[in-house]
Amino acid sequence: MVKKLQIVVLTVFLLFSGGVQLIAQNGTMFGKYHSNSEVQQILATLQQKSGNAKLHTVATSPGGEPVTILEIGANLKNVPAIFVGANFEGNVPLSTEGALYLAQMLLDSARYTKNLKWYILANPNPDAAKGYFAKAKYERTVNDFVLNNDADEAINEDGFDDLNGDGFITQMRVKDPEGKMIASKADPRILVPADASKGERGEYKIYVEGIDNDADGQYNEDGEGGINVGIGFPHLFPREKKEAGLWPGQTPEVYALMRFIFDRPEIAMVYTLGSSDFCLAAPKGGRKGGANLQNIKVPARYARMLDVDPNQSFTMDELMEILKKNMPAGMEVTPSMVAGMLGLGAAVNPLDEDLKFYTKFAEEYKKYLEGKKFSTERLEAPGDKDGSFELWAYYHLGLPSFSMNLFTVSKVKEEKKEGAEAVSLDDVEKMSSDEFVALGEEKIGAFLKANNAPDRFTASGVIEMMKSGRFTPKQMAGMMKNAPKKDGELGEKDKALLAYADKTLEGKGFAPWQKYNHPTLGEVEIGGYIPYLESTPKPEMIDSLLSTQLPWLLQLTTKMPQIGFPSEKITDMGGNVYKVELYIENKGYLPYPIAMGQRNNEPAPVIIILDGEMQLLEGIKRTPLGAIGGNSVKKLTWLIQTDKKEFNVKIESAVFGPAEKQIKIGG
Repeated sequence: MVKKLQIVVLTVFLLFSGGVQLIAQNGTMFGKYHSNSEVQQILATLQQKSGNAKLHTVATSPGGEPVTILEIGANLKNVPAIFVGANFEGNVPLSTEGALYLAQMLLDSARYTKNLKWYILANPNPDAAKGYFAKAKYERTVNDFVLNNDADEAINEDGFDDLNGDGFITQMRVKDPEGKMIASKADPRILVPADASKGERGEYKIYVEGIDNDADGQYNEDGEGGINVGIGFPHLFPREKKEAGLWPGQTPEVYALMRFIFDRPEIAMVYTLGSSDFCLAAPKGGRKGGANLQNIKVPARYARMLDVDPNQSFTMDELMEILKKNMPAGMEVTPSMVAGMLGLGAAVNPLDEDLKFYTKFAEEYKKYLEGKKFSTERLEAPGDKDGSFELWAYYHLGLPSFSMNLFTVSKVKEEKKEGAEAVSLDDVEKMSSDEFVALGEEKIGAFLKANNAPDRFTASGVIEMMKSGRFTPKQMAGMMKNAPKKDGELGEKDKALLAYADKTLEGKGFAPWQKYNHPTLGEVEIGGYIPYLESTPKPEMIDSLLSTQLPWLLQLTTKMPQIGFPSEKITDMGGNVYKVELYIENKGYLPYPIAMGQRNNEPAPVIIILDGEMQLLEGIKRTPLGAIGGNSVKKLTWLIQTDKKEFNVKIESAVFGPAEKQIKIGG
């Protein structure tokens, strides 16, 4: 018994002393990337440091790793909450460090925890996250859920192999008559598609480093794991991808998290740390919904407005032409706008009303970063993925959902061109449509020519598109950057990655091509960009990246709705009958709910309750507030009969908690 007690005491000592050592390293715990066991130690230590924190173990991963959520403000009741999730795909270890850093910030300051609860999920995909710490690194995104990807009789039998023993899984390039790739003229390390129109013929095939372990003619098609937690959520669940699983929530990490959030309706805002970046750029639209857009009937309320027959069917193109006649001149009418307006099928694109605040906050964030001398001239963050957590939070929960990418590689500064060609892609990307049009046809024509624009793009045509709102300078710059380059010029991304690999990482970001005698492919060359190059900076950069960017999330917190009673008006109608006019205010910037929440009736409504001895002549005792805009007031009216001199009015809300006010009648 004594021996068992000693073991328990020693275990507790090691757990908490280890966590303290992690935090104390160089005065901060953010001088390295932490494995899941270290993450759990840090979370346990943070919980111990605070008197109002609680650690929830919500699931165990298929690989046996704990998935935990730190609740900050566990002693608070009836207050709104913010949920923070990080590193859902497991291949962005910096975001896990960001979640831990944010937790430390909150515990060090009471300003953002006084009347606000926080739930922080630092490592929802621990099985995949261990890929960063593996002997042979590759950007693993799947957990240890058992899947037979190639549908044979074996499982996990053909994964990646570190053939050259350098500790990285990179690429193999193999000379092959059927190859489609050639070495770039700008930099032979990079392979680009051969262009037959220029007389080019493919020379290489590309494989991921490894061998055909199961001798089925395929390479690395059935590796370790699993399901990608980051694409396992219901919105636009990618059923065609094996790594998403068979259904949303099939893997325990996703199911447990959805259950956890549904059980806590007080969650009013969601932050995601990972690859997408709704903080820097508003969520993108352009997705096609599943509704039948060739046989559309217009609801009666819109049919009267548009002067069409509600029993007649229209195609999407016909409806767009009808709408254009009823819209202000120059306003763009898109299929997604029509689908959203008429409620056709599931919402798959952000609603216009929500894009207003996303766009406003993105501009404010850029100014915030400029004030911190932090450059935003970096590669664009990857877009949100179907089945992602951040999309589920917005489209299904109806909540403001903000994501933040903490690191992408800096762009290579574009050299200015002389004379009429002096306008660069970077310059155009920052312009408004009016500023671009003001350049005039000569400069715009020179810009198009210098950047290899397709022949169909003429200066006059582009000016017309800009004036009509069908095209923006940012869209044009993005298209140009992704267009084929002249004379084998590298694309913007390869330029940036090579510069970063060669200079910042001192040549260690790109593995030089080395010959290798492959058992089935013969002579190959192994090399390429090393894993985690794009998303994971050197450990010594972690602290500065987090301390600069994460405080913005705390500023976003101040934009939340704030519901209360500012005033009321009681009018004596005679005979103990009174007209009650109650004013409800939202002192916050954001509406409640946001437009997507209004569309799908989420989150939980705010209910206004009249409580007292009275007879209701008009109105109902429990009145849903409905939508209320930011910084606005809404009036509710009742007609009551009572001989009492007072009654109570209450706010009932899962998000904002109960509030009560006593109303005096007759002074």
